[in-house]
Amino acid sequence: MVYVVFLCFFFVLTSGQVTENFDSLSDITYGNEEEVHNLLSGTWVSLGCIINSDKERGDSGRAVRFRHNNETKSYLEFHGTNANGIAGGIGTVSFWVRHWTDNTGGSGVSFNVEYKQKDASTWTQVGNETQVNSPDYMQKSFTVNQSADDLYLRIISVGNTERLLLDDFELTGHTLGFENWHQSVSIYPNPTQIKTVYFQGMPGSKEVMIYDLHGKQLLHKTVNEHLNIESLVPGLYVAKIHVQQQIFTEKLVVR
Repeated sequence: MVYVVFLCFFFVLTSGQVTENFDSLSDITYGNEEEVHNLLSGTWVSLGCIINSDKERGDSGRAVRFRHNNETKSYLEFHGTNANGIAGGIGTVSFWVRHWTDNTGGSGVSFNVEYKQKDASTWTQVGNETQVNSPDYMQKSFTVNQSADDLYLRIISVGNTERLLLDDFELTGHTLGFENWHQSVSIYPNPTQIKTVYFQGMPGSKEVMIYDLHGKQLLHKTVNEHLNIESLVPGLYVAKIHVQQQIFTEKLVVR
């Protein structure tokens, strides 16, 4: 009966939220070297960007403008507090963008949103390349859904031939919950009374993280087809399974 009650319990654990309107940034000019900006929201790094106060989304303040025809692709990175990574992971990211056609004309501008762990050498793209054609600001939203505590986020130009304006950034922390179940990877036996569980569905190496209902990470292993769970006491857990650049969530009942 205890387990029936647990299975009917819906829970979501969300980490913090970050907002930034860039109004406190100092005026800078385009350059071919990185600029570091320490703001209340955290550490930001830009390359090939200009900060000015005449193209912001609101009535006053500042916006970030990506350079056009630059030898290096322009980008804006968020490194979290003291550049140690975004604490609590990344759930969703949104910001307002527009194509700046004031002086250059053109048909549009493209960018990608990417993330990586602090010390990693490669970035992972979120979704598809985003094209911006409108000279009016529009909000763009992206689901990252990564739980690591040392992530960096990057918005980077693609074609880099035309200007992009960016303002009013918002990031929500990673959400741990049962609201979006995926069935491509499953755990068995489940419920279980044995010390090893198995995965069926997508083959290959899997990064598996086990959390309790308070969001505390109890296990973090890279496995193939099975996982030793002898350290878990009876109860209800959440398993996050990373495989083939996808993330799956499973509930796990240990008896």
